[in-house]
Amino acid sequence: MPPAISDEEYVVEKILSHRWDNAIGQLKFEVKWEGYEKKSDRTWEPEENLLETSVLDEYYANFGGKEKILQEVQTGLKNKKRGRPQSDTPTSSNKRSRKNGDHPGNTSPPATAKAVAWKPPAGSWEDQITELDACEDEESGKLMVYLTWKDGHKTQHETSVIYKRCPQKMLQFYERHVRIIKKDPDEAMDEAVM
Repeated sequence: MPPAISDEEYVVEKILSHRWDNAIGQLKFEVKWEGYEKKSDRTWEPEENLLETSVLDEYYANFGGKEKILQEVQTGLKNKKRGRPQSDTPTSSNKRSRKNGDHPGNTSPPATAKAVAWKPPAGSWEDQITELDACEDEESGKLMVYLTWKDGHKTQHETSVIYKRCPQKMLQFYERHVRIIKKDPDEAMDEAVM
């Protein structure tokens, strides 16, 4: 699961391109924000806004380094062309403060959520479960088993399913929770006489 992001932080989905801004004398990068699909939601950001993670380093590496991009820009300026990259640009992620629009985490479903519902795998579950816990369902009185999967998902099942899919895990659970009480042989005799 991704780390929580505050209301003022947005996740960079891709850096689409770069250009030279003559007014400020530096590179700017066209950013597509996660959860924002409209072209109008893209922004041009200076390098300083993209330094928090390795997204910019990855982008530079895709073009042979920052120096190569700056050389391309300078050559473009000399030839009256804009310093723009090829159309195949890398994808990456980063965080950056943004002041307009709703936060992607507030959308329904969140932009970082998976679109497909998770289902337990077919076959044996023995090697895919990290924790098993059992509780009685108060409404029906049935014993329900709660599973924690290696990928972090949590599910609830009736014991009949557990006995088929992961009987060894259920047996280990019982063995950990069984208490064997030994009686004193003299006490057993006294109870038998009464």
